[in-house]
Amino acid sequence: MKMVMAILYKDDEEETTRELHANRFFVTKLSTTGGLLRRKNVTLLIVTEDENVPKVLEIIKNNSGERRTLSYINTASMPDRYGISSFPMVPVNIQTGGSTVFILNVEQFEKY
Repeated sequence: MKMVMAILYKDDEEETTRELHANRFFVTKLSTTGGLLRRKNVTLLIVTEDENVPKVLEIIKNNSGERRTLSYINTASMPDRYGISSFPMVPVNIQTGGSTVFILNVEQFEKY
């Protein structure tokens, strides 16, 4: 028996858990925060038989993969000839989403 512990971006949680439930996996959800940007994350705990782990990983990968989004940031520029500073918007590709998954051995599992 294994425990799949998946840390994923909050925005990916709903679709991922819906797909896991549709495939009859029980999911425990924990709200977590972390990472460089201090974004809200969700940690999913899924206990399942060893042979089901590849299916769980496939669902997580398909629903919480990395993607790139286009964001615009302000940049400070030098004042123009009239002494006015402008702050142009510059497009920047930012990588978001993704997940970190740990697979742990479960010695015993009880549900009351």
